[in-house]
Amino acid sequence: MSMDFRFPELPLAEATTAGALADRLVTATTEKMAEFEQSAAPGFKLPGIFAGHPVLDDTTADLMYVLGLLIDCGVEEVAGCDLQDRIPPLIASLDPGAVEGFYSYRVGETALRLGGLDALPAELRQPVLDAVYSKEIIARLDDTDAIPPNFAVVATRCLRALARLRGDDEPAELPALLDRVRSMFTSPTGWINDGMGAFTHFDIYTPDMYLFAEPLVDQLGPGWADGLSQVLRDLDEVAQPGGAVVWGRSIGALGMAITIELAAIAAGRDLNAPQDRWLARAEATLEDLLEWFPNGVIAAHQNRAAMFYRGPARRLQMTLDIYGKLLLSALELRRRPDVGGAPSTDAFLPAERFIRFDDSGRATVWSYRSKSLSFALPTVFGFSADYASSPRGPGLLEQPTSGHPVMLPVISPRGRDEMAGTSSAPLIPAGLPVLVEHTPGAVTVVHDGWAPAGSSDPVVAGSRTATYKVEARSLVVSEQLRFDDPDALPGPLTLSVAESDARPIDVGIDTGRVQTIDTAGLAEWRSFWGELPRVIQAEIEPAASVDFTWRITPRLRVASTIHGHPYDRSLYDPLADRVVASGAGIPDDKLIRRLRDIDVLHMAWPEWWSGVDPERTAEVLEQVKATGTAVVWTQHNLLPHFFKTDEAGASYQLWADAADAVIHHSEVGRDVALGTYRYGAHTEHHVIPHGHWGREYEAVANTTRQDVELSEGWAPCGLRVAVIGTPRVEKDLQLVVDAVAACARDDIQLVIRVDLSVAVPDDPRIIAEHGHLDFNQYLRRMKAFDAVILPFAPSGMLTTGTAFDCLGAGVPAITSDWDFFDETFDGADIRYGSTVEDLTRCLDELTSEDLDRSRQALIDRRPAFDWEPIADQTLAVLEAASLSKA
Repeated sequence: MSMDFRFPELPLAEATTAGALADRLVTATTEKMAEFEQSAAPGFKLPGIFAGHPVLDDTTADLMYVLGLLIDCGVEEVAGCDLQDRIPPLIASLDPGAVEGFYSYRVGETALRLGGLDALPAELRQPVLDAVYSKEIIARLDDTDAIPPNFAVVATRCLRALARLRGDDEPAELPALLDRVRSMFTSPTGWINDGMGAFTHFDIYTPDMYLFAEPLVDQLGPGWADGLSQVLRDLDEVAQPGGAVVWGRSIGALGMAITIELAAIAAGRDLNAPQDRWLARAEATLEDLLEWFPNGVIAAHQNRAAMFYRGPARRLQMTLDIYGKLLLSALELRRRPDVGGAPSTDAFLPAERFIRFDDSGRATVWSYRSKSLSFALPTVFGFSADYASSPRGPGLLEQPTSGHPVMLPVISPRGRDEMAGTSSAPLIPAGLPVLVEHTPGAVTVVHDGWAPAGSSDPVVAGSRTATYKVEARSLVVSEQLRFDDPDALPGPLTLSVAESDARPIDVGIDTGRVQTIDTAGLAEWRSFWGELPRVIQAEIEPAASVDFTWRITPRLRVASTIHGHPYDRSLYDPLADRVVASGAGIPDDKLIRRLRDIDVLHMAWPEWWSGVDPERTAEVLEQVKATGTAVVWTQHNLLPHFFKTDEAGASYQLWADAADAVIHHSEVGRDVALGTYRYGAHTEHHVIPHGHWGREYEAVANTTRQDVELSEGWAPCGLRVAVIGTPRVEKDLQLVVDAVAACARDDIQLVIRVDLSVAVPDDPRIIAEHGHLDFNQYLRRMKAFDAVILPFAPSGMLTTGTAFDCLGAGVPAITSDWDFFDETFDGADIRYGSTVEDLTRCLDELTSEDLDRSRQALIDRRPAFDWEPIADQTLAVLEAASLSKA
């Protein structure tokens, strides 16, 4: 086998700076806007309708805004279009009376970026002023049940833009609005409730209100900076790869964009928060977010589900909204371009955090973040199931957007609106909890009664006490449900867990009738981040007191360096329903990102993956360690099959230092390895045998000896022996050739692959070959061998896979004195000794009875090397190694 040891360059992951990230944001947004122009708006002229939905003034205003921000960032032309020239036609196409809220201030601020009213054609000046004055929003600001608090900030920006455009006295409403906005940023925790009426919306709009208010910062006093600094410090330990906030409305892509904005403002405004980690988080989030924009248009509505008011009708507007956020982030970062970021691997460090959002102590979030299990458990109260008190983790623990509540006990009233095609609203634990208690690694939540989402008035009397606890890689929830009148429940009591398309989970529910339901492709089973193709549901028998436990365990994610190799297939096929196995790929500049979503790197032959250069090996291991990925090394060899150099030994030593666990295939091999390398003090050693190759030989079960002789051109003989596998220095091939040549038998035939170092006599009984065998040919040949000779030296090796060919194929093994064969075959082999004379004597004296005895003994020995128990033992090692990194 020839091996190519040329590997791609592996630049070490360097921490970004604010300036470099700003440049990347501008470049990426410019490229995406060019794609947007090609696919959706040629010449940046918006279509009247897009995929069946009218394109309205909000989209036009956002397109103007993005073009203006691009100009502010130094971009004058995109896709051959002069951006300055494209904005006036967009203004002219607006209906000023239809422009409100966010879109009003965006029109005004874009006009200011162009130079104000004087820079516009005369006929556009009054329409701009009319569009900027958001009369509908301003008129409704006093009705707090009809409009969220963040609209006070929006209205203030509209009036501020209007005042700057007119250049005269400020609008009469502005001072009072500024006072109102200023008072919003006086919360002792920094967190602002954006809920209307009785709702308690501590969600994405807390940090977003700070972002909206940034242009007003000079008029807001110290509360803005102090509050945002506190929120940033909180979110530093709550943020996940899917967003800084992962519950409530308008998360998903929007939450990811806001994560980048928060990093930018932390650095640009020099806030009292971990700016370096926020910059690393922004860089990682940007890489993920850009994948949501195929052809420049957001895919938040394709195989995903945005919030209803950001549905497909607003697909183009949402696209531009996020591009605007990225460009605003770039402008913020350019305030302080030299601020340094942390390494990308520090973006989402392990953390546990419990936050009480207000003085009531009932509105909280408990966040747990580790390599293998990350989630946030909010206890808030909102208008939809998106605010229910259930754990949330993008790609792992997801709630269908505004859909059926999951990871909660739910009562589903019987009944259906046949015209609407919808069921009656499910009942969930009502409103805010009455008690939330946190201890390290756990939280207990108590609710009174059950009510529809958005209501705090119980429909069903009773209580729920749930204790959430992290155990190893599992989230375990102990439920205590109490019902005043269990017979009066209006429908079935269930608990459902949805499985994300991104990551399989194992769910255990110790009560009720449990079934798994296929929900793939159903629109109502989509989260903000993706499909939920499988739902595990338990229907629970109501009683006055119902106590049960459920748990969610993410399947272990293992990246194998030999994915697809027969050894890898044999090991991981029995684990297919317990492990997510994938290939590790060759180390390159994307290695850190790939390993971010991997729990264990399973190494086989280091030379195949990281090469034999110690310097490169050290670079690769630095990145593996930085990601917190556990390393399990199944150490097949003491040194590479090829390139047995000091450098190769030094590379193996680096892997010995780094490995969290090493699997040896025999006690003999373990002792040799321990005598050769210095392993890390943390390294665990395990002896798990190599599996036999019986399954591989099933493919040639119907092949006969005569079939092989005919296809290979071999003459029939009484005793055909062979040395199988690639020639290696550990095999004494010359000894075998010389022994057969000296053998007195005239019925013997030797088939052997040799290299140029072996002198082959002119003996018709010896078939000496060079080169590589096709794998199927390798398997077929075993059907024509009476025995296989294993002429290995007793030192310098750990194992040989050819022993497991003999076990799997049931072909007798004629072996040297290597003690590995004592442990592996336990007397089922035919021992020849160590010299040419020993092997010659063995062959001369070999009988059919000896062969039959060995063949049967090998077959009897085979169960000790079945892959299923070996896979189970290996999984235990992988699990333990993963937990060592938790």
